[in-house]
Amino acid sequence: MAIEPFNLSSLVGLDQGRIKETFEQAIRRCEADCKDRPALKDARTVTLKVTIAPVPEPDGGELQSCDVRFQVTDSVPKRRSKVYNMRSTRSGLHFNELSPDDINQTTIDEAPGPRSETDAG
Repeated sequence: MAIEPFNLSSLVGLDQGRIKETFEQAIRRCEADCKDRPALKDARTVTLKVTIAPVPEPDGGELQSCDVRFQVTDSVPKRRSKVYNMRSTRSGLHFNELSPDDINQTTIDEAPGPRSETDAG
């Protein structure tokens, strides 16, 4: 292939289309995360980073060429659970699954059983 000018249009064909495919995969990952968590309004990002480094003539004079490298990155918001309030004891942390917001909250499973007739009177 002949020497061609580098521009955005020619980028898609570089490295047998791998850069384009990598970029499209990153877009699909971000889109999938949006579908998975539509209520999370934080932005998803895809970045195409182009670095250009000069290659000088061996004698240190004029520019001989440039080394160009591409990096595609994507970022989605971190996945976080809700906060669980837990009690710290000597044997470790303990939580109440029926009351995750307050470890001290009494729940129906902790209520005493029905009283018998002999207890009533």
